[in-house]
Amino acid sequence: MISISTRSTFLSRFLFVVFFAVFIVSTAAFSQGKFLDGYVISSKGDTLKGLIRYEGWDQSPLYIDFRDSQSIRKLNTKEITEFYIDSLNTRYLSRKIGIVNITLKKLYSIPPTLETKDSLVIFLREVTSGPKATLLEDINASGDFHYYLEKDHKLVELIYYPFYRLANDKKTLLKYDNYKNQLPDILSDAKNFKAKLPYYGNKSLQRYIEKYNKSFNELAYSHSSGQEYDFTVDLIFQTGLESWREPSATFTNKLFYGFGARVNLPRKLHNRYIRMNLSLIPGMANEKIYGGNNTFPDKSLSTLTTWEIGAGSHFGYKKFKALAGMDVSFPIKPWRTVILGPRLGISYLRKFSLEISHFANLYFVFSDIPFFNRPNISLNYYLNLNTLFKKK
Repeated sequence: MISISTRSTFLSRFLFVVFFAVFIVSTAAFSQGKFLDGYVISSKGDTLKGLIRYEGWDQSPLYIDFRDSQSIRKLNTKEITEFYIDSLNTRYLSRKIGIVNITLKKLYSIPPTLETKDSLVIFLREVTSGPKATLLEDINASGDFHYYLEKDHKLVELIYYPFYRLANDKKTLLKYDNYKNQLPDILSDAKNFKAKLPYYGNKSLQRYIEKYNKSFNELAYSHSSGQEYDFTVDLIFQTGLESWREPSATFTNKLFYGFGARVNLPRKLHNRYIRMNLSLIPGMANEKIYGGNNTFPDKSLSTLTTWEIGAGSHFGYKKFKALAGMDVSFPIKPWRTVILGPRLGISYLRKFSLEISHFANLYFVFSDIPFFNRPNISLNYYLNLNTLFKKK
């Protein structure tokens, strides 16, 4: 015969597994991408407005899902010449490129060739464009970034390929960095253009091409795509009310403050984040918290400190976004049990948010605290360090 306590433990563990399964499934579904406002330009030159499924492509796409008032269609590079997503300020252009098969995953006994033996028509992301030159980005199947310069209707790959060579039983890292000679040659028509050769990377090349375009006309139109792809780091400043209830520690509506950092992930995970923060509740009376527990007979005041680590996601692409995640809270001072539970909230521009946590504790499976508990309610401000230290 199964005892009541055994059945209760089994039910608790079952609910624990179900909760995590629902969370993982919902997160995986979200990773498939959302439809965003935008437009496509057909091969005939027609502009069609509708919704484009944004998937944070970690490889340059061959086609997109486009939805209009009639249906959802897959449009490839033969059917459309470009597409644009409004909220991301990002444009993709259909271009034919040559394939260079050089990779860091292979060890070469002789230097590999830069000769292209195959070609492919794909959508390249426009990094920046102006009156004279456009910089485009390709991500290949290995996740490597390559850049192309389009000028006078000619597309040229900026050559940069590192590779490993084995010589005399020694592995050496070498590279083809022809782009350092290509750029001055291709952009030699700018008489007043002086700039240090850039690193082979998105932002460095973007700034270089923007300076080149502006050398012809400071007021000339220039378009730079949004940087949804980058890792971004936010400083967290928070304040709010904290409550807690368990047999050995109980308190209600105590003002707390905290600080920490949030890392926002790139590409397909562009709405996901990882956060770490420290929260403090000053002026807490030990006797009142612990109810005269013999282990803590001290009546003095102390600052109760908790270290939190969590992960979650924003949902939606408007100014107001819902957020949901999971946190693990470790008490630095022994004032309550470890907390493992969800965090819910709503944010504005990812800068301000109202969040609630600690209201449900999945750690109840391993302790005598209740599953539903008193909540932590916080107001949060996120200061974006990428924007703060962005180079002009």
